[in-house]
Amino acid sequence: MAEIVVRIPEELEAGARELGEEELNRIVSEALKARLSEEYMFKLADELLKESKLTDELALKLGAELKERVAKRHTQ
Repeated sequence: MAEIVVRIPEELEAGARELGEEELNRIVSEALKARLSEEYMFKLADELLKESKLTDELALKLGAELKERVAKRHTQ
């Protein structure tokens, strides 16, 4: 497994020391995994949508229409 160095800001040092190395490693690992996953998903979405003719305005309109339909279904 690769290792990285994490610089902890002064204002977080006391809390990091209190958590201990094992807990801090777990927290950093989970945060890194979540962030990398998020970045990968955005990159993938950008790649899939780069040729799309769907505008932001149309996407918002379609989203609002879908929201209305779902709301109607749940109120019936």
